[in-house]
Amino acid sequence: MITLGVLSFSKPTTYLTKMAEHAAKNGLNICIISPAQLNDNTSNVSGLVYTSDKKEWINASFPIPSFIYDRCYYGTKNAQQFKGLTDLLKLQEKVHFLGYGLPNKWEVYNKLSSLQELKEFFPLSKKLTSVTFFLSHFRQRENWLIKPINGSQGRGLIKVEQIGNQFMVKEVVQPGERLYVFQTGSQLRTWLHSRMKDTEYIFQPFLPLQNKKNVPFDLRLLLQKNEEGNWTERVRCIRTGPKDHITSNLAGGGEMLPFSVLLQGLSTFKRQTLERKLQVIVDYLPSSIDQTISPLFELGIDIGIDPDYNLWILDINSKPGHKIVTMASPSVQAEIYEAPSKYCMYLASIKR
Repeated sequence: MITLGVLSFSKPTTYLTKMAEHAAKNGLNICIISPAQLNDNTSNVSGLVYTSDKKEWINASFPIPSFIYDRCYYGTKNAQQFKGLTDLLKLQEKVHFLGYGLPNKWEVYNKLSSLQELKEFFPLSKKLTSVTFFLSHFRQRENWLIKPINGSQGRGLIKVEQIGNQFMVKEVVQPGERLYVFQTGSQLRTWLHSRMKDTEYIFQPFLPLQNKKNVPFDLRLLLQKNEEGNWTERVRCIRTGPKDHITSNLAGGGEMLPFSVLLQGLSTFKRQTLERKLQVIVDYLPSSIDQTISPLFELGIDIGIDPDYNLWILDINSKPGHKIVTMASPSVQAEIYEAPSKYCMYLASIKR
């Protein structure tokens, strides 16, 4: 029987339990392993195993599974210390990961933004190499967005707006934002230097991605590979954020709305144009990542829509959250929960 090991720092989530229930129906065992339990000197590990008869997770010791589904985020200092053990696991010939993750935002941008089919969807981005270099861009426009290259869930995003000689700065500190007012470029320079000591950033134009009521919103797509190894879009929804905030990320108090809300009142031409552009992203982005970066199993794609209905790829997540699953129909929810085990079986058939 095939065993699929899930790497996770947290206790079993609803998503993982549902996934385990569906895996059992397909004849797969599911176990959860914390990277803190990994050891490069042993082939056994301790963790949780799902028992389908009792429908519960139990503590157990077992051999390291041949297939791994990595659901860990390594952005914090505490998590970083265990990333090396996960990387060692990826080097083992007998172990196959469902997806091998993405590098930082700057590397992803450099790999994908030059591709002919996708370049129109990426906002122009630059590496924040010095504050002087950043400040020179205010000759071109008054609003810029700074992003941590290893950030997730919107944390650490910084909006900088120049108003006269002043600089208004908003920093996302989930679940809220902090506002700073700097009277001079010198004050902003000192503050940004303090942030750059611990974090690497990229920056790009701050795009008008709010509705008429100044509520930020974006479109989240969830894609997974199916039992034949082909990318499939599972569900899409609109995410909104608090009024006047930078981000619409759910971790910052955002809400989910059906995608149909976006289409209400649109002309047939605008609706068809929007759908066509979305389909280009769905058709080319996942396969381009597989070919140019690394093979993945699932993707969360965040897309901004400006007042002229231009689409902008804001973020690409190889380990997306699954709150969006609740926006899908019951039959699609079942497909999402089944996908890890079915894709695992597909990989096993290839190995054989």
